[in-house]
Amino acid sequence: MRWRCSVCGEEHVGLPHDWAFEKPRYWEGPRGPDDRLTDDLCVWTDDAGDRSYFIRGLLTIPVVDGEDDFRYGLWSSLSEASFERVLELWDDPRRTQEPPYFGWLASSPPGYPDTRGLAVDVVTASLELRPELVLHDADHPLAREQRDGITLDRVREIAEANLH
Repeated sequence: MRWRCSVCGEEHVGLPHDWAFEKPRYWEGPRGPDDRLTDDLCVWTDDAGDRSYFIRGLLTIPVVDGEDDFRYGLWSSLSEASFERVLELWDDPRRTQEPPYFGWLASSPPGYPDTRGLAVDVVTASLELRPELVLHDADHPLAREQRDGITLDRVREIAEANLH
């Protein structure tokens, strides 16, 4: 599929099936001795010395007129207890039996109103997969899109917003 970007005017081939964010929106680099950022997990200490815990997961949006879903690789906050439980079961196949962990979305995809305050369930999956992020029902475009799906034209709009 070829398409012309309405922002830069360039022609692109194919639409993305996923878009990933490398870090939670709050990460500003390590500040405390235990701060770390990996591809999947993050611990961050703020200016007041309070620690925050994050996990990266996949927020899947059905594409109603396409062959594949669209996925965002986004970050969610976790409580310290939930984060410790995730670490405890990281390499354990029993983690798929865990109930969802509660979190707050900690990524801001371009093209949407502010996502701060969007509640999310972090559903752990098999060892080979990142957790699934399922937004709580909310009157927010991202939550509606996850629930109702999007079109290929909307995927193109998302690509344009994220490329520029």
